[in-house]
Amino acid sequence: MNWRSVGYILGSLCLVSAAAMLPSLGIALFGEETWRMRIVFGAVIAASILAGFALRRLTRAHRYDRITPADGFAVAAFGWMLMAFIGALPYFFSRSIAGTPGLNLGFVEAFFESMSGFTTTGSTVFGTALGDGGFGLIGSLPKSLLFWRSMTHWLGGMGIVVLVLTILPALRVGGYQLFQAEVPGPTAERLRPRIRQTAAILWGVYILLSASETLLLWIGDMPLFDSLCHTFGTMATGGFSPKDGSIGYYARVGHPHALYFEIVISVFMFLAGCSFLLHYMALKGRPWAYWRNAEFRQYIRLLLIAIVVLTVFTSISVYDSTGEAFRKSVFQTLSITTTTGYVIGDFNAWPGACRVLLLALMFCGGCAGSTGGGLKQIRIMVVFKYIYRELMKLVRPNLVKRIRVGETTMEEHTCANIIGLVLLWFTIFALAVFALTIVLGLFGYGDVQLDTSFSAVAATLNNIGPGLGDVGATSNYGWMPAPAKIILLLCMLMGRLEVYAVIVVLLPLAWRK
Repeated sequence: MNWRSVGYILGSLCLVSAAAMLPSLGIALFGEETWRMRIVFGAVIAASILAGFALRRLTRAHRYDRITPADGFAVAAFGWMLMAFIGALPYFFSRSIAGTPGLNLGFVEAFFESMSGFTTTGSTVFGTALGDGGFGLIGSLPKSLLFWRSMTHWLGGMGIVVLVLTILPALRVGGYQLFQAEVPGPTAERLRPRIRQTAAILWGVYILLSASETLLLWIGDMPLFDSLCHTFGTMATGGFSPKDGSIGYYARVGHPHALYFEIVISVFMFLAGCSFLLHYMALKGRPWAYWRNAEFRQYIRLLLIAIVVLTVFTSISVYDSTGEAFRKSVFQTLSITTTTGYVIGDFNAWPGACRVLLLALMFCGGCAGSTGGGLKQIRIMVVFKYIYRELMKLVRPNLVKRIRVGETTMEEHTCANIIGLVLLWFTIFALAVFALTIVLGLFGYGDVQLDTSFSAVAATLNNIGPGLGDVGATSNYGWMPAPAKIILLLCMLMGRLEVYAVIVVLLPLAWRK
């Protein structure tokens, strides 16, 4: 592993984090903020710039070194941890601000919130007016901190390393290794021969869709600040909202355009769960590319089935009208399947069958090449096709059958990679549930139901946000002891980088030159 070339890129990430904090500093300077917030953001930005230039200067002789696959995984794993560390500093140093009761985060809580933001998980230690207060209410946080909280989503959605590839020409050598280590999905497809051009196209589509959603929400009379924050959470499939009660806040306060907001956000959650490669093709005049894509069709089928099932069950036992049941089922199906995590009601109170279905949707996730988490639809398809093929071989031992997804024939090594990842994913899930249950028991939370531990790990490993039980739609993760939060933030990181990037850097082979 070439630590000098890795260090140069990490230095660049420090500069990116400093630039990303400038809007929050502007809000602190020109808004009704305390002097403390101005100092906090100013100091963190200055420290990030100094650290970034220092790292780049120490390693500048190696900025053109070829990047190996091991280097790519190291940049992804350590780069995300570095960004989460820097992102945690505003939370940590802004504690005890006047007018923000309960904002006394330890560093573990600050790191948890930051990691949750960058990995687009949306799990939070802050409470809402509808449930447990946690470490202060979301609505009482300073606007500069709320904006930074949402900005971490937007940066992490398309990928911080992909962003660096777009703006840093020095990474033209071996850039594909970085791109492949971070982009979700079995394979990282190129749109252009040069990986920097592909990264720029993806970010361009991402910015265009983000601008469109912001404009539509603002036209519907949502304040510009709220429109930006909700757009960041939607397009990144993150779920952080600046309002207590998430998107359900607008219906609760009787906003005349609450339904309009839900429809706009639902549409863009759906788009965020699709491959951005398909969006690019549609923008280039090939909208039929959507339906020709087998994974997209599977995505549609899954959503429709889940919406019908949830509507039937909730209309019978939860809501007074089928219309309300359908409305909330559509929103929550899209929110959970795309791993966004926005809520418009307490789905924790839905029937057991509905909660089990929502838990299953957490693992499915969106399409490969989207900003959604989870295993991705294409992997689910390959796993079931693989199982079917093996069953067929029991009947016809001499059968030779390749696995096809739509018009694409999957290579055997790609199928093996997918099966291995799925097995590793569920192994980590089981181990994390076991570890979390033990930790909660040791710290006096032995009466916590298993569905809390089960769904907390599912929600963080699949980058969802809210779970079931004591981490449900109206609850938070603030009550958990620090060791439990550490387990869950590791789950967030492994889920966002799809396990392999984190596991590989732990292997001795990756550290050898």
